[in-house]
Amino acid sequence: MSAPPSTPTPSARLFLAFLAARLAFGLAFLVSAARKSPVPWYLPLERRFVIASESPGLAMDWYGRTALGLGAALVVGVVAFIVARRGAIGAWLSRPASVMAVAHAGGLVLLVDFVYFGWALMNQTPRPWPLPSWYCPG
Repeated sequence: MSAPPSTPTPSARLFLAFLAARLAFGLAFLVSAARKSPVPWYLPLERRFVIASESPGLAMDWYGRTALGLGAALVVGVVAFIVARRGAIGAWLSRPASVMAVAHAGGLVLLVDFVYFGWALMNQTPRPWPLPSWYCPG
């Protein structure tokens, strides 16, 4: 039986970095929505972006929140990939049991994502805008 390598494999580091990036993306998206942080909102009728905390009319915040989440994920993922090379994290990640623990954590993250977003999408109530005063169905 051979001793585990002193440094983790690049694939183990990449998986850990991906999991850390996914966690950062989800937290940035969730916290910015819960705290009503200012993010870019896209106004499709005017074809422009504004930075605001709440909707300035007919607008979508998905693009701004996604960009914020992707930025956080990129930074955290790169830092996790670099940090996981050596030191205590590198020694821990070089063990096969640790790689399996990270894989199980990744599966749990996916399960929580699917359950939460499935529940959120199935239980939302649309609030349509009122019809314009000039509209006459006929």
